[in-house]
Amino acid sequence: MNLAAPFVARPVGTALIALGLLLIGLVVLTRLPIASLPNVERPTIVVQASLPGASADTVATSLAQPLEDRLGLIAGLTEMSAFSATGGTSITLQFALSKTIDAAAGDVLAAINAASQDLPKNLPRPPVYYKANPSNLAAIVLALTSDILPPSEVYALADSVVSARLSALPGVAQVFVSGAERRAVRIRVSPRLMANMQLSLEEVRGAVRDASQNLPKGAVTLADQTWTLAADDQLVRAEDWAEVIVAFRNGRPIRLGDVAEVGDSVINTRTAGWFNGERGVVIAVRKQPDANVVETVDAVKAALPELARWLPPSLKVHTLYDRTVLIRESVAEVARTIAIAIGLVMVVVALFLRRLTATLVPVASIPVALALTVAAMGALGYSLDNLSLMALTIAVGFVVDDAVIVVEAVVRLMEEGRSAPEAALEAARRMSATIVAISAALAAALLPVLLMPDVVGRYFREFGLTLVAAIVASALVSLTLVPMLCGRLPKRGADHRPAVPSRTARAYRASLGWCLRRPGPALLVLGLSAAGSAGLYAALPKGFMPLQDTGILQVRTITVANVSFAAMERLQRQVATAILKEPAVAALSSFIGGDGSSLSNGTLYVGLKPLAERPGVEEVVDRLRERLARVQGVRTYFTPLQDLSLGASGGATRYQYTLVGPDTDALWTASEAMRKRMLAMPEVTDVVTSAERAGLEAGVVIDRQRAAQFGVTPLAIDNTLYDAFGQRQIETIYLPSNYARVVLEVEPGAQGSPSSLAGLYVPGASPERPQVPLSEVMRPRRGHAAMWLRHLDGMPGVTLSFNTRTGVAIGAALAAIRAAEATLHLPGEIKTGFRGEAAEAGKSGTRQMLLFLGAVAAIYVVLGVLYESLIHPLTILSTLPSAVFGGLLALCATGTPLTLVASIACVLLVGIVMKNAILMVDVALNLQRERSLPADEAILEAAVARARPILMTTLVAALSAVPLALGTGPGHELRQPLGITALGGLLVSQLLTLYSTPVVFAALSRLRPRGRTGRREGAPCDGPIPVEARR
Repeated sequence: MNLAAPFVARPVGTALIALGLLLIGLVVLTRLPIASLPNVERPTIVVQASLPGASADTVATSLAQPLEDRLGLIAGLTEMSAFSATGGTSITLQFALSKTIDAAAGDVLAAINAASQDLPKNLPRPPVYYKANPSNLAAIVLALTSDILPPSEVYALADSVVSARLSALPGVAQVFVSGAERRAVRIRVSPRLMANMQLSLEEVRGAVRDASQNLPKGAVTLADQTWTLAADDQLVRAEDWAEVIVAFRNGRPIRLGDVAEVGDSVINTRTAGWFNGERGVVIAVRKQPDANVVETVDAVKAALPELARWLPPSLKVHTLYDRTVLIRESVAEVARTIAIAIGLVMVVVALFLRRLTATLVPVASIPVALALTVAAMGALGYSLDNLSLMALTIAVGFVVDDAVIVVEAVVRLMEEGRSAPEAALEAARRMSATIVAISAALAAALLPVLLMPDVVGRYFREFGLTLVAAIVASALVSLTLVPMLCGRLPKRGADHRPAVPSRTARAYRASLGWCLRRPGPALLVLGLSAAGSAGLYAALPKGFMPLQDTGILQVRTITVANVSFAAMERLQRQVATAILKEPAVAALSSFIGGDGSSLSNGTLYVGLKPLAERPGVEEVVDRLRERLARVQGVRTYFTPLQDLSLGASGGATRYQYTLVGPDTDALWTASEAMRKRMLAMPEVTDVVTSAERAGLEAGVVIDRQRAAQFGVTPLAIDNTLYDAFGQRQIETIYLPSNYARVVLEVEPGAQGSPSSLAGLYVPGASPERPQVPLSEVMRPRRGHAAMWLRHLDGMPGVTLSFNTRTGVAIGAALAAIRAAEATLHLPGEIKTGFRGEAAEAGKSGTRQMLLFLGAVAAIYVVLGVLYESLIHPLTILSTLPSAVFGGLLALCATGTPLTLVASIACVLLVGIVMKNAILMVDVALNLQRERSLPADEAILEAAVARARPILMTTLVAALSAVPLALGTGPGHELRQPLGITALGGLLVSQLLTLYSTPVVFAALSRLRPRGRTGRREGAPCDGPIPVEARR
């Protein structure tokens, strides 16, 4: 049966079907979502809880640990990371891909409820959770500034108007507002005045708490009317709070304003934010793991005009960065790449066929095959992203290859005198088995890509299935539409000469005949290419994923752990000023402080100018490092934010090495030893530890005997210290559209030294001394303590974050770290490992090798089934050493690391270069079967006859990779390794396989029992070899 027959016989119907498929593809194309990478993320949930004023140790033991105990029992949990700092904790949970985000959220909520009975009773609010990975890049970051409104008012508008509206949008997981705090009435008590009146802070707190209420009062009914009861029981203004009576002394009332300064303020005065050096509030919008980033950002931007109507004119809304800008530019760049590839392909086909009409046939097949592929992408729920578009670019070469095989056969038959319809039908019949074999082998080569495990496998599965869909579409179009179009080709004149010059054919025949008579040199070259591939693989630096230039930098500032807020604010502003002087920087937001974060750590997000207006991100980072080295007293660490973010722990820099153990002292010693070793390594830079013990602690040692004598309890002492120094939230003020807090603390002058503890009074149980000086029941103690603590999977842990130096691959850095670890002989109780991207990079070396070997095994099985032979697949696979050698050589020559993308390119090379061998072997087997030619003669005739289509298909595939290899536009970092590898492999294999494949075929044929030529039903035969080729 000839599949092409009904299509050649019905050209109008075939054209209309093709047009319909093209329209379907265009409709699906307009509806495909746009993204940077496939929408595959581990279900990730963050639990946050705050306990204002509590030390990191108190937060870790009383708040984080009960939550971790319950959360750690959830089924499907793969990673849990807890960060506890002054005032709060953040616990990040990642789950297996098999668990849905909604199911994980339900389990997390149940665990929080179960842990609530073990949590402190004075939490200002219950623990909350949101569905987003804090390590991931925010979808869009906004900033609010005003020349008139104070930061507290700007924050109130950001929180009550902007955040509330954006949080309700589809796809939004969290709207994180930073840089300021909610409004509050702040009570700053004078310890001196209170001591004079023998007042304790607990007495003041109780009076303030009871002075304002907002409770139901009921209603009364008089006759036929109902009156709702109301009272001015709630105090709102600061001046009203100042009139509250806190005690009586000698019959006279003592008002709050007599012993304290009462004024309007914010809940936490130790937080601040800026945008381009101007005070402002930063709003980071994070998407849910299963949401599309472009759709989420579009929804946010569409809501901004409506929000502007609810904001005062003096409030300005700025966009720090918008991820979709680069994504859209990247998609447009790939579209241009595909157009360039099609143009180059047209040139190659035209040069070989020298017929305009024949050249247009493969070109016409491209949009139809791509439309079928896009339709398959829509059915599979895929998006237009860097990986799927990269697959479509490579697919151009596949589509044209199949079409060229058919068109070249048709043209050759027409040159022999057949009519166009006859030639089309005969060419389709002869080439159908070859195209099926090629397509099956290509699909088999991609099988390991489709079976890659975990998150990385899910990412590249979209790439693999898109290519498989393109391969199937290409085969269908080549055996249906292409024969129909060829059947309408006009007949050439009698003076037409073949496209392959006879002189070239004779030269190739002579040189190949010499190689077949003396196979040693060709086999030696083949062996050397295999050895060279092994050597290059060992020598090439190993990477995981190429560094993307997203145009966004995250900058962490770290200074001494005991820094004051004023000093940290000054340092943060100096760093921001230095960064803004860099010409490549477009905008910058900065913030410090907040509950659950250390004051000694600041964060900046830097938006860079478009790629056309600046150098690459690595050069920009190097320049910023030099500029910020002149800022004294603070260390800065740069991380170019990536679209692919792995792991839950995160860190100050891109990669993480972790140590976990039950003994915190042994863990500290081991982490410090590793940190010092890593600082001395030439492969890594920006080494930052999460362990810290340099914070200053002003403690108290309770004299329990004297405390018991005066009836003073440890609870009363804790409450008094909390009242004085914890910015304690003691009351809530309910407002029409929001709420505020009443915050209690001692005056700023009393917060400057631990000696001020002696001036405080604590309530006692003795009637003679109801208020006891704190100095009588305790003595001060000074020491060091951690300002933050980290737990990994429920155990104390330390994360050493690091970056690789410019030009150093992550594989080399991981090997150096492992070598240093081996020399230190760490205690057995300390468990080490890499997390996030570093962990995946550590697996990539083994994964790359298994990927390649799996592709080879799959191809061998498929070809063995198709040829019913164990020998012929080896002939076809003999093309691999030269192709892989060329690909690795190209990577080495360009200084490109062997990343996962380059490894997949090697797998694609396996499938692409097999076409040459299949084209030769199919004809040779038919010549042996039909003409009983010896193997040497059969392969010689087949190679010469197939020279033109082999050269055409190889050059078509190579030129379709040229735009990928040479591209410099947005997103080229992901595409370039694939293009370089494919281009180098195809160019080298083109020269070698024209000689090595016939030599291997002849050599292996001698190993078969006589009379066995292999059988494959329907194997193609081109009939008589052209006269020019036999000369």
